[in-house]
Amino acid sequence: MLLVWLRPYLCTRRGVCIAQSLKIPREPKPGEFDKIILRLLETSSARAIAMFANEDDIRRILSAAKRNNQTGHFLWVGSDSWGSKISPVVQQERVAEGAVTILPKRASVDAFDRYFRSRSLSNNRRNVWFAEFWEENFNCKLGSHGKRLGSPKKCTVWPPEDQGGAALLLPSGCRAPTARRTASQGPTAH
Repeated sequence: MLLVWLRPYLCTRRGVCIAQSLKIPREPKPGEFDKIILRLLETSSARAIAMFANEDDIRRILSAAKRNNQTGHFLWVGSDSWGSKISPVVQQERVAEGAVTILPKRASVDAFDRYFRSRSLSNNRRNVWFAEFWEENFNCKLGSHGKRLGSPKKCTVWPPEDQGGAALLLPSGCRAPTARRTASQGPTAH
């Protein structure tokens, strides 16, 4: 989605005026981004563009602005999907010059990390997506019900369930945790 802001002197004192709100189609046709740039130009007093789009669409919007000789015309405000990524602006740095992008502060939460590393398929049955995560993360398939089609490896169990404790499913060919690494810390993929 693109929001076009009017210049501040045309707005009320209470907030931001939005001149246009345009949607980027999920499957854009050729020339769609050029049409968006032309629509943005219809409101001549609007110059600031807030983009809530994925990085591929951001790149295509900037490319369309460049093709339509609008380098320096718009002031871009990019959402966190742009953030500090360079891929949307490669070879079109001039058209993106002066852009303000948002990147939320990210931090690791130790308590969550410990909790998440303690999860396994045997102790995390209520999370319906965990098995899919496991298959994707460890590139293996969980039996005939597995979601991952064509995976070369079958997930195996460590330690053997008859030894007690929580069983940890590992991809075939992965080493079981060593003395330095316990089963609750998750598999090692080698």
